Order: sequence, then C-alpha cells, then structure tokens
Amino acid sequence: MIPKVKFVYSWSYDSTLCMLLKRKWKLTYVKSSVNYIRRLNKEWRKIEKKVLSEMAKTARMKWKDKQITCFVVSHCIHSFSYPLTVIIRHKDDRLRRIDYVIDILIHELIHVLFVSNEIYNLDKYLGFDKEFKNEKMATNGHIYLHALHKHLYLKFFNKNRLARDIALAKSKSMPGYDRAWEIVEEYGHENLIKRLRNAVKNR
Repeated sequence: MIPKVKFVYSWSYDSTLCMLLKRKWKLTYVKSSVNYIRRLNKEWRKIEKKVLSEMAKTARMKWKDKQITCFVVSHCIHSFSYPLTVIIRHKDDRLRRIDYVIDILIHELIHVLFVSNEIYNLDKYLGFDKEFKNEKMATNGHIYLHALHKHLYLKFFNKNRLARDIALAKSKSMPGYDRAWEIVEEYGHENLIKRLRNAVKNR
C-alpha cells in the first residue's frame, strides 16, 4: 500500500502558529497558500508513488496509512513530521520553490515512515543503533534518515539537490543535522541502509 499525501491549508492552524511566533498573520495568506498547494500538488503527484514506494522498499518497511495529511503553513520555525507540516514563507524565495519544499516534504515523510515502524526510541528520540548513542539527539535521529534520503536524491533527483541539502544543514542553526551528514559520508549511505534493513528484519 502506497499512501496519498493530502495537502491542507487551515487558517486557524496557520494563524495560531503566527501568533505563537509573535508574527502578524495576513488574510492574503489564505489565497496565496491555497494557490501554492495547487502548484505543489501538481508537481508532487508526478513523483509521489515512485518516491514513497522506493522509500518503503529500500528501508524494508511498510506504510501504515492510506492517506497522510500534510498541512501547508505560512509561518513556523521549521517544517516537522507530526502533524506533518511544511512551511512556505511567502517572502522567502527559497521556501517558495516547489523543488525545495518537495525535498523538505520527503525528509519529513521519512520521519513518518520511521516513527510508524517504531525505528525511534520515542522516550529519547534516539535511533536503534547504539553505536551512535553518544551523538546529539538531532544527529542520532537523522543519520539513517539522511542515508535513505541520499538514496532517493541519487535515484530520482540529482547531486545538486543533495549538495544543497547538505550545505543548508551546515549553514543553518540546526545543531546535529550537519554531523548526521558527516556520519553518512563516513560510513556510506548504502552501508547504513543495510544496517537499517537488518535492524528492521531482526526486531
């Protein structure tokens, strides 16, 4: 079973996030967000089945839901997986680019797949691999995610998008993400994926 991602705009959710961030929410965000969803939906449908199928097959995991709701919001600190939420800052050229938002969406969907298959120790949000237990929480939670995402980048997209993701991890104030990419490069994404598969198989 391959799920379908349903993109949703909720003005109450969006405005509440703006309020929490002490930013002004504008009524114009409704129309611009709905229009953006139409564009995002069109591009995402072109790759949805093959990306989600490859994601689950490569990780040796199964999708648990037929449909996954993804909220699209105008303001947030960053995108996240539960509830699945992606951000499009209307004045940020990068966060209006469909390809960039799709890369973020895939990142968050890998989280969804891992959590639904109980890969994370939810008490501490640590991965299954004790070898990395001394790494920061954010690093530990992204090593195998980045390994799988690299596989998808190389299979369906290109090295430039992969390089962009790694560069952003190094430039943004997201401690641990860059270290996770370093570990992926050190160990090799294919080797880490094999370890992930063995962990799923031997649970």
